Amino acid sequence: MWWKRLSTHNSFSTYLKCGAIFLLFLLSVLIVACGGSGTDSSLGQPKATMTVNLGQDGSPTPTLTAYSCSAWVSNTTPSLNTPVVGVYAKYVHNVDGNPQGVGQVQATAVVNWYDGNASTITATTTSDGLAVFAVSTANRAADLNKIVRVTVTFAASSNAPSCTVDGDHAAYFSLVVATGTPSPVADPTAHAIGTPCLTPGLTGQALSIPPTSALTPSLPTKHQTPTPTPMPTPTRTPCG
Repeated sequence: MWWKRLSTHNSFSTYLKCGAIFLLFLLSVLIVACGGSGTDSSLGQPKATMTVNLGQDGSPTPTLTAYSCSAWVSNTTPSLNTPVVGVYAKYVHNVDGNPQGVGQVQATAVVNWYDGNASTITATTTSDGLAVFAVSTANRAADLNKIVRVTVTFAASSNAPSCTVDGDHAAYFSLVVATGTPSPVADPTAHAIGTPCLTPGLTGQALSIPPTSALTPSLPTKHQTPTPTPMPTPTRTPCG
């Protein structure tokens, strides 16, 4: 009797396990079926990919020109009281990537003042290609706080072609009113303080006065001459 009950119990548990396995398998099939029913069109556009090409398709770095020139002013805001403003220009030749100055070339600087008048200054380049122009600022109060542009042209020579510095590359400066730092003013109420003179003192040999004692008085001798007591000699201390 007991084995029938055990057989019935085992059959029920076996059926339960099989049913659970079948249900799990059925759910797996449903999940796969639902996941595969979507289309790629619902995912939007595919991700963009970027390809890095290390070949020679890109534009190479431009090479330096054979000849180049430049101009500048060391102090772009000189004071109106400055008599001369220094303008510098340089002419170089590119040799295997190394700039070398072009010397003995005549350079002409044109200073374009605000009032429309132009000043022309000439100079000759040194061995390192440097040309220095001294621009006078006399009687240029009308150009105060105005931009003054300076263009430079290097003439052609047997060593190099002509070269011009103008446009955005031109040198420039602007005259300003300089504000100086005030010098300290002496206090008129100040008085000189000196060392006061010392009061003259008396210096000399100190006298020893014995303590008073009860001595037996003696009668003076007739015609006894009293002995004088030496007095200290005063000495004056000079003021230093």
